[in-house]
Amino acid sequence: MRLAHGFLHYASPRMISIAVDAMGGDGGLSVSMAASRRALDHIPDLALILVGDSVAIHASMSEWPDALRSRISVVDASTVLAADVSPAHAIRSGQTSSMAVAISQIKSQQAQAVVSSGSTVGLMALSRHLLGMRPGVERPALMTQLPTQAEPVWVLDLGANVGVDAQRLLEFAQLGTEALLALNKHHPKVALLNIGSEPRKGPDVIREAARLIEADPDLNYCGFIEADQVFQGGIDLVVCDGFAGNVLLKSAEGAVRLVMKAFSGPEVSRGYRKWIHFFTRSRLRQVYETLDPSLHNGAPLLGVEGLVIKSHGGSSAKGLVHAIELAFREATTEAKVKDPTVGEQVNE
Repeated sequence: MRLAHGFLHYASPRMISIAVDAMGGDGGLSVSMAASRRALDHIPDLALILVGDSVAIHASMSEWPDALRSRISVVDASTVLAADVSPAHAIRSGQTSSMAVAISQIKSQQAQAVVSSGSTVGLMALSRHLLGMRPGVERPALMTQLPTQAEPVWVLDLGANVGVDAQRLLEFAQLGTEALLALNKHHPKVALLNIGSEPRKGPDVIREAARLIEADPDLNYCGFIEADQVFQGGIDLVVCDGFAGNVLLKSAEGAVRLVMKAFSGPEVSRGYRKWIHFFTRSRLRQVYETLDPSLHNGAPLLGVEGLVIKSHGGSSAKGLVHAIELAFREATTEAKVKDPTVGEQVNE
């Protein structure tokens, strides 16, 4: 898994097709169309399958250049999955939704990956139902990268599983380690998110998960880690349930916004503001932009038989572009395994 903070141009003998749930997320079609156009502008070997209201999609790109429209396919979907959908309802009544039809593009081999900003619960349920799970994996997990004082750290789960047992946390550690090994991260260090670093701290499920992870010879378990320690670095993978992971991510984003506001508010005098700006603002801006959801938007749904990327529901067009680019990069990597000439990187 790789998160990119810029666009890379690729030379490949064939296009990489990404299905986009054009109706998902808070911004709906307007955000999806703006992101699609920008992604096509930046990635020459990208083709998009836009799934949703076909009439509205065609109208939205009526003034696009022919060169861009030629890399767009439109698949009609009659409904949109609600943000608060339950897993059972998503499977029972969501088969005609833009999310389900987009996922089906992988199953029919029309697309190499799918991107959706829709319901996390719905995406997990429909991906499991339509694509199936990898052998030995019970539940999928969302994984993404966060900055630290040293090397970036990967965190899972980020919201796909709100409450899990110890066996699922072990499974997450195994999935995350496998993903990091694929990124040439040798012997990645794994820690469990907890309320303290002492062995006896935390709920029973966390302590039982620690016992299971430590007993797995293929995992490099380094013990518990507290939330504030995550950003110090030194750990490659932090394992937690989706509730804790989502709180960790959003708390970090909110804290940086608070600091930025404190150094730029009207109560700060002009003289001090100039001094603060010179000495700290550039660094704070760098930190904020690193944590900005739009710059690390896109979380792979690990464990399913297919490349599924979850985009933040409230993502801007800028953020959705990054999720599409992540899907493109990962699909290119998978294609390169089958054909080494695919995805040969060239100069930007």
